[in-house]
Amino acid sequence: MSRALLLAVMSALGASPAVAAGRSNAVPLFARQTGLTCAQCHVLYGAPVPSFTFTGKKFRMNGYRMPWISQKIEAGEPGAINGRRLDINLVPYLSFRYQSIFAAQSKTPGATDPGPISSNPTSRLAIFSGGAFGDNFGLWTEFYLTPPNDNPGGEWGIGNFTFDEYDLRYVKTVGDNNTIGLGFSNQGVSEISGFGPWSPGGSMITTGGIAGWSHPNRGQLFGYGWLHDQLFFSLGAQPGMDNLSWSKSSIIGNVAFAPFHEDQKEAWVNIEFSLGNDNIPLLTNRSSITNNTSWNTTDAVGGVSATNGGVPYSAHDIKTTRRLTGELLYGFVDHGPHSLDLGASYNLNKDNYQNTAFAQVNSVFGRLRYVYERTWGLDLQVGKTVTYKYTDALGLPTSAHTVPNKLSYNAYGTFQPAMNVLIALNYGRSQTLALDTPALLGWNWTLNIDYLF
Repeated sequence: MSRALLLAVMSALGASPAVAAGRSNAVPLFARQTGLTCAQCHVLYGAPVPSFTFTGKKFRMNGYRMPWISQKIEAGEPGAINGRRLDINLVPYLSFRYQSIFAAQSKTPGATDPGPISSNPTSRLAIFSGGAFGDNFGLWTEFYLTPPNDNPGGEWGIGNFTFDEYDLRYVKTVGDNNTIGLGFSNQGVSEISGFGPWSPGGSMITTGGIAGWSHPNRGQLFGYGWLHDQLFFSLGAQPGMDNLSWSKSSIIGNVAFAPFHEDQKEAWVNIEFSLGNDNIPLLTNRSSITNNTSWNTTDAVGGVSATNGGVPYSAHDIKTTRRLTGELLYGFVDHGPHSLDLGASYNLNKDNYQNTAFAQVNSVFGRLRYVYERTWGLDLQVGKTVTYKYTDALGLPTSAHTVPNKLSYNAYGTFQPAMNVLIALNYGRSQTLALDTPALLGWNWTLNIDYLF
């Protein structure tokens, strides 16, 4: 099956009159709870990740409620037969996300030939629950049905059900457009504010999970404020990215200012940071999970273990660590048929290890997401690591290493026939890195469908 044929399949899907845009409304849990459409908080909800409009960011900051909506359910007198009773329908508080891969293929970096084309009808199932409760609380959770034994290539099985994401907020509105809040979450710095999960890329503050369905169960605590709809700030702390212990930790924070702050025209200057002595090392990848709490690690750069006693670096090897991301973001929604998100970032990262070794990784990334009539879209990310250095514990001139790398890119072509249905064709470059050795290059593509209920 050629790539040209895949494009034809996607075009045929898009041309079908039975799936014309605007024929149905999205029905996830927040749409059911508020009466708003998905389009008011998102332009696209996926491919690869959702991006929030200004309204969506504010909805999140207000504890998953619109700032002008307050719902109260009062109880009657004790023992009263006709007293007002709590009666909550379960359906408005649940959403289901199904993802199926029609076809996928990859060429392993350095390989002569690509692998076979494969399909996976049951690639992922997620269940979401959340919403506002009480006058000041809000909650967002995500559950995944995952492959047995943490094996992304395995069959699905009952019993492998992961409690993946958790975000609890206590919020208080002050005046018409000021919000202060407290949170307890296992999401990242960007997700606190609503700048993530869509971001220009390259940031190593949040290092993600495995195969998109398993995230670190770190319990970060934070406080935040959003003042006059323009100034956002947050400050908190989190334990290790590969362990649950608070014996070592990092301070996390975010400061952002919006000179334009509405859906029709939105712009941000955004700075995010993480400072401390506990994180996933810059030279390390997660590989698997032990007992759903501890992460096993492998080298992100070939040859590093050989300089560290034959084992990859872990969070316990870090003496001090620094992650810093600066972003410029601009976007607008529904200027005629056009919606646009633009972002550019510069990322500064450094680790100092207990054995006197250190690593430095600096990168620049840009991202564009354009959507026509809320139906056809292009998501393009391009970036380059401009500084990738590692000096091992020997401290000799020959112990200073570079990590050669190439331009990275990832592109999604999307067709959204309804607000809760998304068909995407993805193509991207993959790299395998090693100390003082040219990068090996590969590629991958995927054609998939993603839908919410």
